[in-house]
Amino acid sequence: MNLFNLLGPGALGLSPVDLLALAWFFVCTVAYNLLTGYGRLAQSTLVAAIQAQRVRWFANMSRRPDRVVDVLLISNLAGGNSFFASTSIILLGVLASLLGSGERAQGIIDRIPFAVPSSPVIWDLKIVLMMTIIVYAFFKFAWAFRLGHYSMIMVGAAPFAKDDNGPECMHHAMRAARVAGIAAEHSNLGLRAYYFAMAAIGWFFSPLWFIGTTTLVMLIVTRREYYSRSLAAISEQKTHTISTLGG
Repeated sequence: MNLFNLLGPGALGLSPVDLLALAWFFVCTVAYNLLTGYGRLAQSTLVAAIQAQRVRWFANMSRRPDRVVDVLLISNLAGGNSFFASTSIILLGVLASLLGSGERAQGIIDRIPFAVPSSPVIWDLKIVLMMTIIVYAFFKFAWAFRLGHYSMIMVGAAPFAKDDNGPECMHHAMRAARVAGIAAEHSNLGLRAYYFAMAAIGWFFSPLWFIGTTTLVMLIVTRREYYSRSLAAISEQKTHTISTLGG
């Protein structure tokens, strides 16, 4: 018996369908983030559209003698990241308490007609997957919260617009908008991790449900990023929507 048989998926009791569901989940999460974060696809997302408005916001900020409103706006955005970071810690504690309780928890799920029984080892593996997603989300929200403070410092350092410093003001506005935009990118990735954590719940019932919930979440995220009414309202370019509902 070789090392792969001792440590491989078979030793954990993962079925081929489980492996397929996990592979599909990682394709939808990792590949989607890479495709939408770089290249031409990244230029037509809702995040890119709001970044253009963020640049306009900071450009107009230099003409305002009072920056209190700008600081309050950024503070409110940073507060949302702080809330989700704190929530992630609470969720990690709840998930950690579920480790080792596979038999009792699986007994509850087995009462559902379409649920597929799994061993305690597989249960713990599902919990570890959820914890990994939440840890990733925590780091994204925590860094976004920190970047929010940096954005407020950039607001405080912004020069006042005069007749002879237009290029300087615009240059600073671009840099400040970039810092705020990076914070928004990390916050968006944290929220996306929450979405896919919801999809991972499907694995507790069956691998087929896992595949279905992952696909559904990916379609929802894609629709909101590329085809939502919100994008059509925010973007300065012509956009197309696939629905007249929601946003």
